[in-house]
Amino acid sequence: MKKKFKEYELVTKLLVVLVIALLTQAIILSFFIYDRSKNAYIHLFDKSNELTLGKIQRDFERLNDNIENTLTMVANNPAVENYFSNDPHSSLDNYANVKTIQQMNRSFTSISPSINYDLMIYGESGHTFVGNEMLASMDAAAFMRSDVVQKAKAHKASTQMFFVDFGLTTRDQTKSSILFIKKLTSSLNHIYGYAVIAITADELANLFSETIHSEVSKIYLINEANQIITSNETGMIGAKTNLLNDLNTNETKTVDYNRLTRVPLYRQNLALISKVNIRSLVNQMGLIVPIVLFNLMTLMVVGAIVFRYMNRQTKSIYALIQSLKHIKKIPNNTQVDVQGTYETKTLGTTINQLLTTIDENYFTSIENEKKKRQLEIQTMQAQIQPHFIYNTLTSLKFLIWQKENQKAIHGIDHFIDLLRSTIGKKAETITVEEELKSVQSYIHILSLRYGDDIATRIMVPDELYPFKVPNMMIQPIIENAFLHAFQTKKSGFITLFGKIHETQLIFEIVDNGDGFDTNQKKKNKDYFSGIGVKNVNERIKLLYGKEYGLQIQSIMGVGTTVKITLPLIS
Repeated sequence: MKKKFKEYELVTKLLVVLVIALLTQAIILSFFIYDRSKNAYIHLFDKSNELTLGKIQRDFERLNDNIENTLTMVANNPAVENYFSNDPHSSLDNYANVKTIQQMNRSFTSISPSINYDLMIYGESGHTFVGNEMLASMDAAAFMRSDVVQKAKAHKASTQMFFVDFGLTTRDQTKSSILFIKKLTSSLNHIYGYAVIAITADELANLFSETIHSEVSKIYLINEANQIITSNETGMIGAKTNLLNDLNTNETKTVDYNRLTRVPLYRQNLALISKVNIRSLVNQMGLIVPIVLFNLMTLMVVGAIVFRYMNRQTKSIYALIQSLKHIKKIPNNTQVDVQGTYETKTLGTTINQLLTTIDENYFTSIENEKKKRQLEIQTMQAQIQPHFIYNTLTSLKFLIWQKENQKAIHGIDHFIDLLRSTIGKKAETITVEEELKSVQSYIHILSLRYGDDIATRIMVPDELYPFKVPNMMIQPIIENAFLHAFQTKKSGFITLFGKIHETQLIFEIVDNGDGFDTNQKKKNKDYFSGIGVKNVNERIKLLYGKEYGLQIQSIMGVGTTVKITLPLIS
């Protein structure tokens, strides 16, 4: 058992630290505090909301009383009956009546300090009175024909309230409004007109907008037709709702995570409903921040304890990591320190064994790669040299067959010089100067065969001579140009250019021969099919990398350019 504990000493200690950290989080306690605080806050809000709704209820009843009193004063004024009835009067009498009505209007106390309203009087005589400086949106005749008047006539009550989607002044004619309409009757119980107080739905919402936080609470004033006649949620004004069906009078309950409360308004048979989103309410109470801060403080304390404990127990791991960081490359011949717990010592020993194995394998791999590379290059050179000798001897044979003995002798002399400078050299690379001497000898040999029909020029500046290039690199390209570039054309030129571009050594072999379509894969492949050209390209890539080698550009009937790209090596 003791051995097992020692083997898993670090794991055991980490588990202990984890358990302590999880316990000190106090997640269960935090959740309990949050839940209890939320319920307590909602309960307090319900009490506060109840008081607020009671105030709104009283304010509305007071508003309704003021409206009723104002309309009654209008109905009881004799000048109103004299002016708005159909009984004929002289112009002087009408003027006197209007003055009296205007004085009466100025004497009225405002129905509410926070609500703007319009007082309108319509008579069967066709007269219209507007209690402010606004223009009426409809005259008396149009008002008498309206649906709202027909509904008012059908009810026995002298004063009624209606919700309409228009206003009675030009200022408010497109706004939803609440109309308080009072029938004006004569002594003979004949209706000679109507006194109206019009309040827009937005204005009526001022009754509770100052006491209600609109982001938390939504207030709806709903009539008998289940229609919202005013609200601090303006988009809901005029909409139908089933909230009355969900709640009884003076009831509060939660529906779809909303806290709903219904309060009656007896004067007009309306209902006042409050809707509070519990999520918004909880966010407003600011419980999240204290709980988050509590958890953060707990984590900081526990974190400090855990850090001190882990720091003491894992110093050996940190030392091991630091040792590994110093191993930047292979081979390194470095060993890490073996210390600390059982797991750390085992890991350190294993790493040291692995480092030793990697170093050994690295050196073996490097040596094998060098041997492989040497064998590949030697194989390529062996392919080039027999090919070169075969083609040269073929050319000399052709001269002898033509009985060009003197030319053949000169060719053999150049061939001997060429063999001395190439076959005898075992180095992978030679100077540009040495390579150009071999190229010149080879060109002389080929010129003996082809005559002066194909001219050659070497335009390589002297400053390139000291730089190193692969042995027998240019000769196969020139040979290929002689053999393939002038099948149709019987004369032309071949030019060798040399230059330095940034850190690269560039050679270009340019001919004005037949050319070919480089977009045709077969033609492009055929150009590289020769042993010499193919091996030159492969040798360069093997020596210096894939970014170096041969590139071919050719245009039909114009000629071909072979570009050799090499690193700048001196």
